[in-house]
Amino acid sequence: MNMSRRFRLFSLALLAMAATTAAAGASAQAGVFTAGAYPATLTGQTVGGPHTLTTEVGAMGCEPKFHGEQAAAAGEITLSLLYGTSCGIGGFEVHFIPNGCDYQLHAGATLVPDVVGGFMDVKCPAGKRINIEITSFPICRITIPEQFALASITYTNRTLAKDVDIDFNVLGLEYELDAGCPIVGFFNGGEYTGTTTLTTDNGGLPVPNAVD
Repeated sequence: MNMSRRFRLFSLALLAMAATTAAAGASAQAGVFTAGAYPATLTGQTVGGPHTLTTEVGAMGCEPKFHGEQAAAAGEITLSLLYGTSCGIGGFEVHFIPNGCDYQLHAGATLVPDVVGGFMDVKCPAGKRINIEITSFPICRITIPEQFALASITYTNRTLAKDVDIDFNVLGLEYELDAGCPIVGFFNGGEYTGTTTLTTDNGGLPVPNAVD
């Protein structure tokens, strides 16, 4: 991760922490995802370098795409996960298998003008987990179960482009490593960082979107 991106994520994390502290003493208005027309199709593209998932087996770089549908203005959106074989670690290709799991993103308090804090959930069908297979020998499998209120997420409205940057700075991610990995067990210190630009369209025509 380059230094400018590290600084941006660090600065946004500090803003999110400050907003959380302030909200503890006073109620804060939750944010809302909006689009220029509905129903809106949501598309997320990786920008500024790979997303990084850091676990006990090291830092994995990925370039995911996200997809979702939005019927009306709402305080949360759900994005399906399109990682495919975009991930890699230590020279090994990684297969990312969502198994029906999604990211549900929630908007919280406004931190500064055009910047809104938030958190995310990993939502999975009953009995399912995200399955990540590192194609080493033997195959090392990382599984990520359903979990909630992972912080922090920061949304930045790009007013000229009329879209939104989503900065993931998630700590405390729960995951499990199986017998094919150098270390085995259940852990709760995973980290997920990266930036995605979220755009919207209505019937194939681009429309603006924002988090307010």
